[in-house]
Amino acid sequence: MFGSLAFLLVLLATAYVWHAALQAREQARAHCYALCSRAGVQLLDQTVALRRLRLQRVPGRGIGLRRCYGFELSTNGIDRHGGSLDLVDGELVAYFLPVTDPAAASDPARGGNVIELHPTRTLH
Repeated sequence: MFGSLAFLLVLLATAYVWHAALQAREQARAHCYALCSRAGVQLLDQTVALRRLRLQRVPGRGIGLRRCYGFELSTNGIDRHGGSLDLVDGELVAYFLPVTDPAAASDPARGGNVIELHPTRTLH
């Protein structure tokens, strides 16, 4: 009796964790799509990948789960660049998008195809 009940509880807990992970990934994908749209770049493969998972202290709320996702984007449909975003309990707390200047890519005096990357932006 106890063995079958324990198995059922473990199965339900596994399903809950799996569902929460899928839901968090969909939130991250939606944030990526919005960030790329605002920046005028293309989100490649329409997907994100979980890179890191850790606990973080959230002021006023206790401990939260920080999920760091990576994704790829393109500025002109030919190139590929990496980006990232961090979610704490579903809220966007930080992201990184490589910002490029299209004029610099076409001007050989400014470095040809060298793309300048800017530091990570953190939301407070």
